[in-house]
Amino acid sequence: MSLENRNLYVKSDQGHKIIIMNCNRSSLRYRQRNKNLNGKKTKSLKFVSFQEMVKIYKRNPDRVIGPFTYNHTSKL
Repeated sequence: MSLENRNLYVKSDQGHKIIIMNCNRSSLRYRQRNKNLNGKKTKSLKFVSFQEMVKIYKRNPDRVIGPFTYNHTSKL
Protein backbone atom coordinates (compact mmCIF):
# COMPACT_ATOMS: atom_id res chain seq x y z
CA MET A 1 0.00 0.00 0.00
CA SER A 2 1.32 3.42 -0.95
CA LEU A 3 2.13 5.67 1.98
CA GLU A 4 3.20 8.71 -0.03
CA ASN A 5 0.77 11.61 -0.27
CA ARG A 6 -0.84 12.57 -3.56
CA ASN A 7 -2.89 15.54 -4.71
CA LEU A 8 -6.47 14.62 -5.54
CA TYR A 9 -9.14 16.86 -7.01
CA VAL A 10 -12.63 16.36 -5.57
CA LYS A 11 -15.96 18.09 -6.26
CA SER A 12 -17.90 19.48 -3.32
CA ASP A 13 -21.33 18.08 -2.37
CA GLN A 14 -23.20 20.57 -4.55
CA GLY A 15 -20.56 20.30 -7.30
CA HIS A 16 -19.84 24.04 -7.44
CA LYS A 17 -16.31 23.96 -6.01
CA ILE A 18 -13.22 21.83 -6.59
CA ILE A 19 -11.23 20.89 -3.47
CA ILE A 20 -7.55 19.99 -3.72
CA MET A 21 -6.82 17.26 -1.16
CA ASN A 22 -3.39 16.00 -0.20
CA CYS A 23 -3.89 12.46 1.14
CA ASN A 24 -2.63 8.90 0.88
CA ARG A 25 -4.41 5.79 -0.34
CA SER A 26 -5.02 4.28 3.10
CA SER A 27 -6.86 7.43 4.25
CA LEU A 28 -9.24 7.09 1.31
CA ARG A 29 -9.84 3.41 2.10
CA TYR A 30 -10.76 4.27 5.71
CA ARG A 31 -13.14 6.97 4.52
CA GLN A 32 -14.80 4.63 2.00
CA ARG A 33 -15.62 2.11 4.74
CA ASN A 34 -16.54 4.75 7.32
CA LYS A 35 -20.03 5.10 8.83
CA ASN A 36 -21.59 8.18 10.39
CA LEU A 37 -22.79 8.28 13.99
CA ASN A 38 -26.31 7.36 12.85
CA GLY A 39 -25.00 4.17 11.18
CA LYS A 40 -25.37 5.29 7.56
CA LYS A 41 -22.45 5.16 5.12
CA THR A 42 -20.62 8.35 4.16
CA LYS A 43 -21.19 9.81 0.70
CA SER A 44 -18.58 8.84 -1.87
CA LEU A 45 -16.15 11.43 -3.20
CA LYS A 46 -16.57 12.74 -6.75
CA PHE A 47 -13.10 12.86 -8.28
CA VAL A 48 -12.11 15.25 -11.06
CA SER A 49 -9.16 14.98 -13.44
CA PHE A 50 -6.31 17.48 -13.38
CA GLN A 51 -7.26 18.80 -16.85
CA GLU A 52 -10.86 19.46 -15.78
CA MET A 53 -9.65 21.25 -12.64
CA VAL A 54 -7.37 23.48 -14.75
CA LYS A 55 -10.26 24.35 -17.12
CA ILE A 56 -12.49 25.34 -14.18
CA TYR A 57 -9.65 27.31 -12.59
CA LYS A 58 -9.06 29.30 -15.81
CA ARG A 59 -12.75 30.24 -16.02
CA ASN A 60 -13.20 31.11 -12.34
CA PRO A 61 -10.26 30.81 -9.88
CA ASP A 62 -12.57 31.24 -6.87
CA ARG A 63 -14.13 27.81 -7.50
CA VAL A 64 -10.88 25.94 -6.71
CA ILE A 65 -9.90 25.84 -3.03
CA GLY A 66 -7.10 24.13 -1.16
CA PRO A 67 -4.81 22.30 -0.86
CA PHE A 68 -6.00 20.63 2.33
CA THR A 69 -4.28 17.72 4.07
CA TYR A 70 -6.51 14.74 4.79
CA ASN A 71 -4.89 12.11 7.02
CA HIS A 72 -7.07 9.55 8.72
CA THR A 73 -6.21 6.46 10.70
CA SER A 74 -8.40 3.55 11.71
CA LYS A 75 -10.07 3.35 15.12
CA LEU A 76 -8.29 0.15 16.05
